[in-house]
Amino acid sequence: MAAIPVVFGPVDAWCFGWLHPASAPRRGEGIVLCRPIGYEANCTYEIYTQLAERLAHAGFDVLRFDYHGTGDSAGGDADTGRVRAWIDSIRFAIQKLKQLTGVSSISLFGVRMGATLAAHAASGLGDVESLVMWAPCLTGRAFSRELRAASVSRKGQESNLAPDDIEAFGYLYTVETLEGLSTLDCQRLAAPPAKRVMVIGRDDMPSGEDPLPSRYREMGVDAAFEAWPGYAGMMRDPHEAMVERATLDHIVDWYCTAMAPAGDAPPAAPLQRPPATAHAVSSAVREIPLTFGPGQSLFGILTEPVGNATDDRRSEAVMLMLNVGGHCHIGPGRLYVNMARSWAASGYRTLRLDVTGIGDSRTRACLSACDLTSLYSIDHTADVRAAIDCLAARGFGNFTVMGICSGSAIAFQAAWADTRVTRQILLNSLRLEGKPEEENTGGDKLVGASIEYKPTYFYHRALRTPTVYLRVLRGQVNVRGIAGYFLMLMATRLWRAIHQLVQATPDKNSLLIKFKRLATRGTDTLVLVGHQDHARTFIEFHLGKMGRRMRKFPNFRMAVMENADHTLSSQENQNTAIKIICEHLNSQMSADAVARCRRQDKPT
Repeated sequence: MAAIPVVFGPVDAWCFGWLHPASAPRRGEGIVLCRPIGYEANCTYEIYTQLAERLAHAGFDVLRFDYHGTGDSAGGDADTGRVRAWIDSIRFAIQKLKQLTGVSSISLFGVRMGATLAAHAASGLGDVESLVMWAPCLTGRAFSRELRAASVSRKGQESNLAPDDIEAFGYLYTVETLEGLSTLDCQRLAAPPAKRVMVIGRDDMPSGEDPLPSRYREMGVDAAFEAWPGYAGMMRDPHEAMVERATLDHIVDWYCTAMAPAGDAPPAAPLQRPPATAHAVSSAVREIPLTFGPGQSLFGILTEPVGNATDDRRSEAVMLMLNVGGHCHIGPGRLYVNMARSWAASGYRTLRLDVTGIGDSRTRACLSACDLTSLYSIDHTADVRAAIDCLAARGFGNFTVMGICSGSAIAFQAAWADTRVTRQILLNSLRLEGKPEEENTGGDKLVGASIEYKPTYFYHRALRTPTVYLRVLRGQVNVRGIAGYFLMLMATRLWRAIHQLVQATPDKNSLLIKFKRLATRGTDTLVLVGHQDHARTFIEFHLGKMGRRMRKFPNFRMAVMENADHTLSSQENQNTAIKIICEHLNSQMSADAVARCRRQDKPT
């Protein structure tokens, strides 16, 4: 049976999750999957989904979920009592799984901080059957040290972060949260975490048996240790993460040896997919999970203001937010959730959509261990059409598509293919065509160069820094390589100019021509790039500096964000993008309202 979206916990502090009902024969046992915290939750999203599916196939009822303040759940990083809320979320998840399925006993699973939180929750409950801890953080203090080492530079961030707060990989950890983490210690639990514990080591740091099994054996726990592979592969960027299926099979087998044999439990009452109901994020914002498309295989979350705007076109407008690389609809650093809820508070609806094969749209094998090019090799326009069809059936008629990096390519292709798209917002685009051979004017060379060299604007600014010349004299700068990069750019531009001169007619497949045709059709475009991002080099290669080749089209705009990284991983970056896009939408809606009034005033 397909997974079912569920919401549980207190009304004002709810959690979002997915129930994977057991396939027959049922075991009458439930397993709750506890995610890691922060960016590691993004990296392991596919691992958790595939493990849930395998456990359900083996007869277990499974619930994977987002803690309060993470993922699709209510709340945010800056809320108070984060560590307590995360542990309470596990308890609420256990209660929900028992309520929905009637299972008699519960086991837990966690990776990294997810394992640490699961151990503390289980120790407090006292009735957990089995616990799998994959590369657990022994202490919260050790995890906090890792966060500090990975945190963004504080330079220029002082006005946005309170003293001693840190940002790491796009997530905020307040000083209170860090203090809460410091109270966690897997070796000093008040009571045994479970009857049976399996600790899985890290294959990137082999060091023999972890100290936890011996400690838990002293507490009377049947504890074991294994060094199964898979940790290093899953802790990569989501579009590169690898699923070690053999290790997932080992984990399923370990649970099976401890639980009741399949078929011993009576069949559960048939589970029906709940209707799409709204859940309040705040007094002004609510969210609705939606499934749609062929076989209801596509998934998205509609975020909307409470109440309907009647004085402008916002009431009929909705923005589709498309996947960034292999990230699910939550977005890197929870970016899409933050954007959607902020815009909803300003009156705009959004749909955080998973295209086929990513996140919770499950009709095709999900992206795994793919390179940069393969992100663009699949045509997802049918998925966007299905989402627009779903939204149109709900009464919406003004559609915007928006994406970052590879998501902007999906947005561009959808706008080109579907005339119902009235607006596109493209952030930090590195390629806008699905097939590499379609960009036959040198754009692919820019994408390849972005892996090894920094954007051209970085070098322009560096030339004004005196210390750079000292590094050149010391041989610390790859002058030959950088010079070759700029020669490649010059040669590519020259080749394109010659190609355009010898052509009898303009290349109808060039990006510039497509942008112009979209503008002529009436499709509004906002291009947003980081000042020193490769996306700026790519866009200006095709459209001219600051999009000057599009300057005669009033419905095209290009804006630059200072100090923004590629996926907007700081609060400052996110807030800047949210503000620019919201102001752009406001101006467009005002322009639409003026045009509508003029049409109404026109004599018939």
